[in-house]
Amino acid sequence: CQPVLFIAGLAAVEVLRESKREVVDRPQAMAGLSLGEYTAICAAGVLEFEDCLRLVKLRAEAMQEATELAPQGMASVAGLDRQTLERLCAEARAADSSVETPVCQIANVLFPSGFVCAGTKSTIDVLCEKALAARALQARAIKAGGAFHSPLMKPASDRLSQALDEALPRMKPPRCCIYFNLTGKKVMPGTNPKEFVDYMKKQLTSEVLWEQTIKQMIMDQVKDFYEVGPLKQIKAMIKRIDQDAFKRTENVSV
Repeated sequence: CQPVLFIAGLAAVEVLRESKREVVDRPQAMAGLSLGEYTAICAAGVLEFEDCLRLVKLRAEAMQEATELAPQGMASVAGLDRQTLERLCAEARAADSSVETPVCQIANVLFPSGFVCAGTKSTIDVLCEKALAARALQARAIKAGGAFHSPLMKPASDRLSQALDEALPRMKPPRCCIYFNLTGKKVMPGTNPKEFVDYMKKQLTSEVLWEQTIKQMIMDQVKDFYEVGPLKQIKAMIKRIDQDAFKRTENVSV
């Protein structure tokens, strides 16, 4: 699935090029959520298509292998502030005696009061119960398979880190700003890849700061947004972050 989504994203870039060549040839910035970060990296000229596709394929395989090591899960939680959700994650870890090392933490910060949490499956189930009791608007398990962007992905992260080190000599400075999931901040055009490859290495075990990314892009005077690929989730998230940016967001599907 990951290689298909990666290719679809780049195909949508070419569709956009046909109608708005200037946008693709001279972009102000790029960003991608989770897997989408690799689409952004490729489109920004950091890696050639073949190199990036190999990394995406390895990433998918490594994540699947890590998923099979222990029962894992993810949950969508909306309507609670971050402080409350972090407290509930801690309570869920403390309450779950069914596993030796319970894991439960925020994995994605998507929009105001909109999160995805990841961890050991039983602990995520406990979290959902506690979140609903705390009057969350939503707290439900999602069909992700693994606990992505959590410590349970460390085996996958280790494999991917080695592959990134091997690819580093072939990486080029980006042709535009790239906003990374790890920091929610931009890397400037022309930056040596040695300065941001660690952001890529840490992505699988760290929070995706998507809300912060979009807010920072707006602060940095990014005006128009183009969501490239077969899904329309990014535009829906932007609607919850900034109404003006939402009005200037265009879906480019394939």
